[in-house]
Amino acid sequence: MRTAFWLWLLIVGLRLGYALLAVHLDPFLRRDPLHGDAKVHDHIAWTLVLEGRYVYEKGLQVAPAYIWLMAGVYALLGREPQAVRLVNGLLGLLALLGLWVMSRRLFNERVANWTVALAAVHPHLLMITGWLYTENLMLPLLIWSITLSVGGVVDGQNRSIWRWVLVGLLLGLLALTRASFLPFILLVALWLVWAMRTNNRWRSTALLLVSACLTIAPYVAYLYGRFGHFIPIGLGGYVFLWANNPEADGGFKPGLPATMVVGGKVVEVQQAIAAPNPVERDRRALQLAIRWIQENPGAFARLLWLKTRLSLSAFGLQDPSNRRLAMALRGADLLYWLYLLMAVYGFIGWGRWAFPLTGPTGSTGLTRLIGGLLLLLAGWVWLLIWIYAGGSRPMLPLQPYLVLGFVLGCQKLAQRLTKG
Repeated sequence: MRTAFWLWLLIVGLRLGYALLAVHLDPFLRRDPLHGDAKVHDHIAWTLVLEGRYVYEKGLQVAPAYIWLMAGVYALLGREPQAVRLVNGLLGLLALLGLWVMSRRLFNERVANWTVALAAVHPHLLMITGWLYTENLMLPLLIWSITLSVGGVVDGQNRSIWRWVLVGLLLGLLALTRASFLPFILLVALWLVWAMRTNNRWRSTALLLVSACLTIAPYVAYLYGRFGHFIPIGLGGYVFLWANNPEADGGFKPGLPATMVVGGKVVEVQQAIAAPNPVERDRRALQLAIRWIQENPGAFARLLWLKTRLSLSAFGLQDPSNRRLAMALRGADLLYWLYLLMAVYGFIGWGRWAFPLTGPTGSTGLTRLIGGLLLLLAGWVWLLIWIYAGGSRPMLPLQPYLVLGFVLGCQKLAQRLTKG
């Protein structure tokens, strides 16, 4: 336990120190401290503080939870992005703690320590701390919802039933942070019905769903009152068109094409999606993208490959203006692929009971059940990548668990070399 204490002391210093120095260390932030979406988030949060109103600067694409958090920091300390970065650092530590708790519960303290040490310096997980992006809140909510779910199945006892109320709350907040994770609540509920081996599984599932629905209901009701439509936190039609059109490159190329050929006719894109309200505009954008995909399956298949390739790059940057830097770092891809292969090897070894678990259902059953939840997460993340756009940012939800798989793979390989 002494090793864990000193390790955490080092990690806390590293993460909080980086949060404060990110604008000097990160090449993107040196060029622009409010990099990318941070400019939009900053404006929405500050408007909320000054005027008490939530402005939809990007239509209904941005879920509100992280904006509310930023606004709370601004209300207390003024318009200080640096203070938000410090909060990001604390959120990152909370995410790492959730990963450590799960790794220690499933395996042992040594695996947990190595996992959290590598995750603390993982470039993607570290750099996001300096960016005012929603992923900073998304990661701890996702990791803790999975950690508590895994713990509930491992315990398999009645005393854990109220844990599912908390899991539902975390999943609801996750959906309010990234609207694309709203259907993931249902996936976790279905997994819980399958995974629980007690008579309380239906009650536990109901508690999870009710808790999640009550968490998101006030904001959905607010949207209905404001726009007169049922909107499940956010709309993705415009983003879908942004990522799926004749000029798309697998990421998010700024702007939409001026024209598209749909139904054998040249269509003016902005005119085709123009509408008096954002809900109708989003619906028209979705329909236009779907028609283009139906008429150009070959081009869409090529887009799927581009999205996959971008996501499997060490620095899969979505904005084409940053691709020159990505090309300069192309040599890192080989190391990144080795890392991914080792992570897959680690999870395969775990799936073949190389790392036995303890619990009421036995190691084989628990490995299968817990692995099922992680596979659901991986499947959902990749589905979102293929629907929308690829890159390192969409892969962030998987990175903590890839680090765990990497540690397991290294452990398994060391065992094989020692026996050999």
